[in-house]
Amino acid sequence: MSRSWEFVPFVLGSLRRPVSTGAFVPSTRRCAAALLDGIGAEATDTVVELGAGTGAITRALDAALPVSSRLIAVEINDGFAARLRRTAPPRVEVVCDSAVELPRILDERQVERVDAVVSALPWTVMRPEDQRAVLMAVAKVLQPEGSFATLLSVHRARTDSGREFASLLADTFGEVRRSRTIWANLPPVTAFHCTRR
Repeated sequence: MSRSWEFVPFVLGSLRRPVSTGAFVPSTRRCAAALLDGIGAEATDTVVELGAGTGAITRALDAALPVSSRLIAVEINDGFAARLRRTAPPRVEVVCDSAVELPRILDERQVERVDAVVSALPWTVMRPEDQRAVLMAVAKVLQPEGSFATLLSVHRARTDSGREFASLLADTFGEVRRSRTIWANLPPVTAFHCTRR
């Protein structure tokens, strides 16, 4: 099945807002599978996706989660968010806002804690203080046994900034497991799975 219906809007949106998007092609199904590997999707009540984009990972989450699970997709790009509201599965709650505002976003929806947060945020174009703010927001809303899964481009993971981000993950969550590399993605990415202290 062709992904051009998703590819073209993502590229156009990325060109309009390269800093907030951070990539020029949407995540692949393999990325979604790598994220899902670490969150125990079959036993979740509420899952949040950060940086939902045009919905590649959103749809994979919808397919993997129990029918009773709640799925909240947060996307700061208003064009992507509007598109996702039209195309996402019915149960997906699309929120156009910043990931830093996650505690407030959930409070407004009467959600105290979530079982998992998955992210395709563009860590490589974020300032260290913004990275820390988002990770602290995630840690604040996770259940004690909750999990956080995210992606980082392979070439960035090998740089000083990539190693600093991995260290920040460890400082925030305590246990960090680096998963397989998805070479088929552009750019290739590695998945990280984290659990709270």
